[in-house]
Amino acid sequence: MSDKTRKFPRGPANDAILGEFVDRDTLRFVRDFPYPAALIWEALTDREQVTKWLWPCTLFEAREGGRYSFEDSGMKWGGTISVFEPPTRLELDIGLFEIFEENGGSRLIFTLKRPRSGWSPMTLAGFMGWLGRLTRLIEKAPQVEVERFASDIWEAMWPAYERLLRHHVTDGAKAIYRLHFAPGDPTLGPEAKSHLDVLSVLLHERSDLAVVIDGYGDDPCSTEDSIKLSAERMHAAAKYLEQTGIEPKRLMHGFALGNYHHLVPSDTEAGRAFNRRIELRPTY
Repeated sequence: MSDKTRKFPRGPANDAILGEFVDRDTLRFVRDFPYPAALIWEALTDREQVTKWLWPCTLFEAREGGRYSFEDSGMKWGGTISVFEPPTRLELDIGLFEIFEENGGSRLIFTLKRPRSGWSPMTLAGFMGWLGRLTRLIEKAPQVEVERFASDIWEAMWPAYERLLRHHVTDGAKAIYRLHFAPGDPTLGPEAKSHLDVLSVLLHERSDLAVVIDGYGDDPCSTEDSIKLSAERMHAAAKYLEQTGIEPKRLMHGFALGNYHHLVPSDTEAGRAFNRRIELRPTY
């Protein structure tokens, strides 16, 4: 289809498009809109709109060299705007946004570079959700629809990104090692130790790789207790890998998130058991 006849999909038509690896260190998302570039640019650079589609934004100095910051659930992070060229190019620490206007519509290309902690299927699925929220913000969809979409697309797409990483980045190796636990228990079982033994072999063979460890839980306990339990499970896995000869500096402790980020519905014991996990992600 030529540019002159290209149609601009809205909503779900855009949402279904996975990011594509340009190379092992670069991934690109493409979204088309039947709107002018100025409208897309405003959504990317207005602090109140950024809060609605990305993260709660406490500061956004709309200029090159300007600062930006986010704050959510007690965590704060931010950076500096390295490129600010209205209304076509914006680069933050998270990636480069480029807008191309043609034939009454716009194409947004969002390019990510491999972070120090490697590619995360969960984060890539999250970016699909955030871009979908951007689309719905521009289309003035009700916020309840926006939030429901973001949750649904994340649940649907993280397995696709695990497959994409195995095909394009890991040469067929696992992208994530998941260890599951008994309720209220940080003890490593035989199956968990078996997975860690396989991961240890990989880390001994690949001295260029570290591993990021994140903890999740789905136990009948308070948020505070579930975060504590997640951290204990992460520590148990790291200690086991150290005992197999992996240097502690290669074991990167990520987030102890407790009863958050369910991979499957948590309304059955089988679902809670699957969600009761830690994840070890080699930094491909």
